[in-house]
Amino acid sequence: MGSNSRKVTEINKSYVRQQEREQQLQDAIQSKRKKGLRRRLTAMAVTGSIIAVVLAVILITQWQTLHAKETERTNLEKQYTEMQAEEEQLRQDIENYHDLDYIAEVARSDYYFTKQNETLYKMPEESAE
Repeated sequence: MGSNSRKVTEINKSYVRQQEREQQLQDAIQSKRKKGLRRRLTAMAVTGSIIAVVLAVILITQWQTLHAKETERTNLEKQYTEMQAEEEQLRQDIENYHDLDYIAEVARSDYYFTKQNETLYKMPEESAE
């Protein structure tokens, strides 16, 4: 029993070589496509990230501006309410100063004016001891 090895002969070597070259060419093309795809995906991811960051910055600054404006509006509304109350008080004072009895009462209490035939007595102030 010696060696019964068969020898395989290659048939049509040029066809096989051509197929191998085509396969290598297809592999090279596919490799380039994968590289191109990776580059495009990376570029899109970077661009998308930059856009997201820019939009986030814009959103945050707009939110801060809005918050500041709301605070300012609240303060101005409070001032407006206070000024309305003050205006109402001043209108009441103007109306009161058109009344002669009110003017006489203010003159008597603040400036110690007296009516005709009226005597004013000043009481000594008690000291708080």
